[in-house]
Amino acid sequence: MATNDLAIRYTEENYATKSEVAKDLKISSIEPFWANIISYRSNFYHVTPLKTIEKNSLVFCGCPTVNGNIISIENRLLKLNRSYSSLFAYPTDLKYFEDSSFANCLKYVSDKLKLDLDITYLRSLVRNDVQEMDKTVVPVANYLNALRYVKKAHVNPIDEDYLAELYSKILGTDELTSFYRTNEDKNPENKVVIDRIYTCAPVALIETMMNSLFSFIAHSQLSAGVKASIAYFYINYVKPFDKYSDEIALLVAKSILGHDSLGDLAVFLPLEQLLSSDTLNLVKLITETQKSTDLTYIVNYVFTILSKNTNDMIERMANLNAEQMKQEFYSLDNEPSSASGEQSIEKDVSDTKVIKETTKVSYVQEELAISHIPLALDEKQACLLEQDLLERDPSLRKGEAHFYARHCTKGKKYTIAQYKKAINCVYETARTSMDHLAELGYYRKEKIKNKFVYVPIAHD
Repeated sequence: MATNDLAIRYTEENYATKSEVAKDLKISSIEPFWANIISYRSNFYHVTPLKTIEKNSLVFCGCPTVNGNIISIENRLLKLNRSYSSLFAYPTDLKYFEDSSFANCLKYVSDKLKLDLDITYLRSLVRNDVQEMDKTVVPVANYLNALRYVKKAHVNPIDEDYLAELYSKILGTDELTSFYRTNEDKNPENKVVIDRIYTCAPVALIETMMNSLFSFIAHSQLSAGVKASIAYFYINYVKPFDKYSDEIALLVAKSILGHDSLGDLAVFLPLEQLLSSDTLNLVKLITETQKSTDLTYIVNYVFTILSKNTNDMIERMANLNAEQMKQEFYSLDNEPSSASGEQSIEKDVSDTKVIKETTKVSYVQEELAISHIPLALDEKQACLLEQDLLERDPSLRKGEAHFYARHCTKGKKYTIAQYKKAINCVYETARTSMDHLAELGYYRKEKIKNKFVYVPIAHD
């Protein structure tokens, strides 16, 4: 087989380690083959500012197959985020999704601690319904507090202060008496002179290495998922704390995803699966990354977990949406009909004509104020429009985009009460939001008798 074919095979088809290549080829010495594989991979290397303990630069290989897989999974994450945004119109479903997602995350944490906690108990913990907590459960409750901090603080810069807040939440204290580790690891591996594999960074290097990580997070042009995977590896490599470095690594990974593109959704991704996944395989990959300085091994592994997380959550979201559709269908079907029970109800509203029969509802196509999207919006299309509005106009708030995407038919007149009901907010919030939409040019504010209405303004 041609040497270049081998390079492509063990990079694009299977991003293999040196030992895996040797095992597959059944050759003890593969130096010429391996040199050619590294040469091929180097065409796609991103050299990061992160260094190993021995001062070697860590690299990531963005070859076509690896890059394509990353883009595919990150696109599915964005799709999931749009579905999550659509739940804001259904507060009960939103609460259920968030609470059950937190409980799923905590299940992996409790399994790592070898605690026999079922998902029902963990949901009660999330809802603050646990009256008396055993001391063994306190670390799980502390981790939940750290998760809530990540959700609340996704606009705060990820720096030493941010890390200190996470660490104090995990320790369950309001004031840290110590921060970075001050004791050297006494593991015999750290005393090996040749082919040394460090179990953690020497104390004297921790602060420098962590500052490099903060700079990488703030300035790297790599995608959020890749940065999150690299940060997860690097914190586990440095092990900056006496304990809970693994948990901090996961929380920082979620923070990066939340800060970049996913917002609140990131905290609900059960990346905690990494705590109780195939530990031996994970340790092997972390070791391989340290030896080869190639971060791609660990990035591929984390994206495998991310892919599974995304698929599971998309399925859960689809089930919630199916329940919503079923409830809405039965709600329509059970509305009172006319006295005879047979007569149709007909309602003409400006440009829209809605006809409801005893067994079905048919809609005449509506003309919308937005011209760059399809007419007759269903909920899926409304979600796409909502996302588009937020991306086009940063001054829009999420609730405002959500309401407008579903209330933009030309000629109709919308009220503050409709906004209040749709977003499930207080009247004052609804009033200021509708006025804000009018100020931005989405609605024209008119007064009819003694109340204000808002009429969509046509946009090109």
